[in-house]
Amino acid sequence: MKLLLRENNMQNTRSFSWACELVKVCYHLGVREAVISPGSRNTSLTLALVYFPGIRCVSVIDERSAGFIALGMSKMTKRPTLLCCTSGTASANYYPAIIEAYQSSIPLIVVTADRPAHLQQVGASQTIQQKYLFGSYVLDFIQLPEAGAQDRNALLTETHNEIIRLFKLASTGGPVHMNAPFNKPFEPTKEQLNKYIQDSKALVFGKEESPSNPIPNLASHRLVRPELIETTKLYTHNFTVAEKPLPLIDNQENLKRLALKKRPLLYPDQVQNTYNQMHRPLIVIGSDPTPFQWFYLMPFLAKHPNARLILEAGASLYGWDFEESKMVQNKVIWGWEKLLFRSTQQDGSPFASIDGIIRLGKEVVNPALAHFFSEQKHLPQLRFLSHESHEDASDSEPYFISPNTAFSWVDTLREHTQIASKEWHNSFSEFKTQYVKMLRAHFSQTKFETLTDGAVFYRLSTIIPTSIPIFLSNSFPVRDQALFAPNWSINNPLIAQRGAAGIDGISSTAFGVSLSTQLPTAVVTGDIAFLYDINALLSAKLITNPLIIFVINNGGGSIFSSLPVQQAVPESMEWFLTPQEVSIEHLVKGYGLPYTRIDHSEQLWKTDWAEKIQHLLKVNILQKSRNDSLIQQVNREDLNKTTHLSPKPPFDTSKVHIVEFITNSEASIAERNEFRR
Repeated sequence: MKLLLRENNMQNTRSFSWACELVKVCYHLGVREAVISPGSRNTSLTLALVYFPGIRCVSVIDERSAGFIALGMSKMTKRPTLLCCTSGTASANYYPAIIEAYQSSIPLIVVTADRPAHLQQVGASQTIQQKYLFGSYVLDFIQLPEAGAQDRNALLTETHNEIIRLFKLASTGGPVHMNAPFNKPFEPTKEQLNKYIQDSKALVFGKEESPSNPIPNLASHRLVRPELIETTKLYTHNFTVAEKPLPLIDNQENLKRLALKKRPLLYPDQVQNTYNQMHRPLIVIGSDPTPFQWFYLMPFLAKHPNARLILEAGASLYGWDFEESKMVQNKVIWGWEKLLFRSTQQDGSPFASIDGIIRLGKEVVNPALAHFFSEQKHLPQLRFLSHESHEDASDSEPYFISPNTAFSWVDTLREHTQIASKEWHNSFSEFKTQYVKMLRAHFSQTKFETLTDGAVFYRLSTIIPTSIPIFLSNSFPVRDQALFAPNWSINNPLIAQRGAAGIDGISSTAFGVSLSTQLPTAVVTGDIAFLYDINALLSAKLITNPLIIFVINNGGGSIFSSLPVQQAVPESMEWFLTPQEVSIEHLVKGYGLPYTRIDHSEQLWKTDWAEKIQHLLKVNILQKSRNDSLIQQVNREDLNKTTHLSPKPPFDTSKVHIVEFITNSEASIAERNEFRR
């Protein structure tokens, strides 16, 4: 790619000139959104970004929150969002979001401004070691030359290919890091800034010829993290489907241990033969399936005449267009956790007839489902890799299928030869009907009793309109959805944070989702997760469409009450439970946001607050075309609308509403156990 280089004017600020060229390169390589935190050392980058009309910028004070907002934006756009901060510990605050991005395969471009070499290790303020700061949780790192230390043309010649390589890596799904030292002065001259604005507008709006994009125009579903490409090299190639070969021994002991336990399938024919032997397969889709798995692989797998599907939070069907999507929706199992328990208690359970398991996306969060996998080692299990090279936390000894093998298999797929079993499908349909009636009857009887987490979920499932994106926090919310709001898996986009599965950054990530979808958004979170990310509310002014955060306040850390530690050492629970006396109402009002409190069951079922929420979240269902996702549609933007210098409406923080539910922890745990059994 030929860069647009102009003659260097010695009167210009070199740091700003370097930042401007870097921003142009980022634009050419696909960056359209940037999250910036205010600082001094990143002044040149900040100005270059906000005055460039082709990149939408938002300002977030707290770098920890900023990292998660960028993560949420990239989750939805599937393209890298640029993160930019000043030097020192500011960059360290990105670490939790970067870990989540790495483990969820979410593209991010992290650009940290730094002190130049002469200010390193001399006690200069706001200076830490930023090289390789994020260790193995970025796909790669490059140290950019010092801005202002040499001619701009030399800088770009030296770093151009490295930047392109970094962007290629990010596009495969994951974060990358560029560290950029800047020398003073950072601020441009008035003439320099005006010239940059003029050139940038010409570049973005087509008056200046754009250089050709150096990144190959690969189909997005074919982009795979580099470490997964190498997966098949661990194994021998000469074996049949029925065999269980020993792999080649790798020097790393952990890989050796893992490989000895696995059954790799290396060839498309072997995958096809194993798949053909499945008469009643169960397809389980964990959080964050890859685009290839979602748009190409899953629709074909679901066409198996007897296939049935389980969707975990973060793998909802709504908004993803593919051929015969209605058929796929009809095969989703409702109340599957209760069915799993029945399968161990009753011979007549349809789960007892499953003769093969196919697994996509991340590892499952539900312990009953993971236990089911490990108990079914005698069945063939096809594990399509998506994020890591050995995805089998349940120790179920599946056949691992690398992306390359999966690509080849899909290219040569043959029609299904199995015969549909009406009785098999009827058993699931009948149970779905029973489960819906059971939910309705249970919560009809408990309307005026103790308020529980399950009651909140069920009530919200009757309030939140279809098509509204719903972000689920980790801990109980991500588990309760399948029990109490199973309709969301089909009717709404469900988003979860299942990479590192922490409770940090939940609200901030949801803000990023809202900013990218431009749709009303709902968030279901716990009190501790909400408080842990309270600084997200500083960015409420950025939200332009209604975002409702439903906070289930069950006394803090109550999930530990359902873990073995409660029975083993009950006297030590004070070290695990985290009750808090903070007034969420006062906190929220301190940020100037609307607040509603629901503290008893009778109030939950009243219509006044529910009608208000429904009105806020109403949205027209988007017209969708074949093979075009909801997210792709809502993010089609006219570049003329992305400039940051055009007039904007005043910030309206009332777009973010907080609804707090005060629930009973012990009653909630008892209710969950009742529904599971």
